[in-house]
Amino acid sequence: MFPKLRVKNDVKVIYILFGILLTYFSSYLPDFMNVIGLEGTRISSIVSFGALNGMLFGPFWGSFVSISGLFLHQVTSGTYLSKSTFSMISPLFIALSSIVAGLVVNREHKAAKRIFFALIIIWYVLDVGRTAYYYPWYHLLVLGCFVFFEKSILMKTVTSKVYVFLSLFLASLMGVLSDHMAGSITYYLIYNLPAKMYQSVIFVYPLERTILAFFPAFLVYVLVVVFKDMILSSGDIGKDMEEMKSKDLEEYLQNDVLKIINEEK
Repeated sequence: MFPKLRVKNDVKVIYILFGILLTYFSSYLPDFMNVIGLEGTRISSIVSFGALNGMLFGPFWGSFVSISGLFLHQVTSGTYLSKSTFSMISPLFIALSSIVAGLVVNREHKAAKRIFFALIIIWYVLDVGRTAYYYPWYHLLVLGCFVFFEKSILMKTVTSKVYVFLSLFLASLMGVLSDHMAGSITYYLIYNLPAKMYQSVIFVYPLERTILAFFPAFLVYVLVVVFKDMILSSGDIGKDMEEMKSKDLEEYLQNDVLKIINEEK
């Protein structure tokens, strides 16, 4: 959906370092507490930055920025080794969010759908998945919407701002939900959480994840619209500059050159 940035290596390094620092400081943002129906649980707002990094930097560098920024925060806070196993591997889930969101934005839809669908399949392979079989209903709904709008997104994002936002929102939502499904699977494998705990939040997590996905999609959308308008207006800017140069040259010829010629005569 976006042209690949053609920048010098030193500029690219600065760009990536800025993303890592932004992700690092975003780790200090307040988390969503007790919002999935389980006492003492929380959802880190860093999940939004996982999708954001994927859309801004692409699947490879986006995942690198996400995992580097989050890991750096955990190490410098001095609490990494004291964290639970789930918390220690949580940067991998954020990186997965970046990969999926980045693949969608880069129009590598097949790869994004395969990863997203594979996570759902893994859920149903587990015993808990066969019991709480309707737990990933929102994941399936989002995947269905993405497949339904896929051709329209490919064709109309160039001309329609509505489809630009729709594509960004679906990219962000698929990234955030990939983090969610990977986290749900891993949490079950580590703590053997009973199926009823997953069943109790089937109508709660969609709202949480939609909110987490909306903000990065909106931010990137604003950036796209602003830069697109700047690029479209660049032709007029160039034209205005040429007219100013032509006017200055004309004034120079009239006021200075002709004056010198007349004095010599």
